Amino acid sequence: MRTVDRVLALVLGLAGLALGIVVVAEVVQGLLGRPGHLLVPYEGVATWLREHTWASGAVLTISIVVGVVGLLLLVLELKPRRKTLLVVQGEDDDVVTAISRTGVGRALEQSVSGLAGVDSTRSTVTSRKATLVVRTPLRQSAELDAQVRERAGSALAGLGLASAPSLSIDLQEVSA
Repeated sequence: MRTVDRVLALVLGLAGLALGIVVVAEVVQGLLGRPGHLLVPYEGVATWLREHTWASGAVLTISIVVGVVGLLLLVLELKPRRKTLLVVQGEDDDVVTAISRTGVGRALEQSVSGLAGVDSTRSTVTSRKATLVVRTPLRQSAELDAQVRERAGSALAGLGLASAPSLSIDLQEVSA
């Protein structure tokens, strides 16, 4: 469940709980025969509701807007999530092992960070492609490029992913 979903569920749940408590309190006060309202001045809303039928324009407009918002939220929740885990090949078909895309990126970064001439690294991993950006102050970086490709390639192969993403290396020369 996404963080936004969790926060939204908490807020809507607490709002529903508060509304339920207020409605129960108002109903109990009405059943006890006490005039007026307890917490919510609902007389204006009740009058408006009595004056409008289900077929009136305002009621239909509000219903359509609420329906469209509900359908939009439903479509957004049914949309497939991005895969955050990459499956690792295993010997047993009954056991599924996976590694996060962030973990794959960190493994790639660690594999080349110790090389002479590497200033910094940054990685982006999707289910299909792993991009490793390596910044170096060296001007003649052909040898470093070969070392980075070899180390990152062996690190990616060493993870044993069932469907390994293609590796893309971006060697950027920066001023020292």
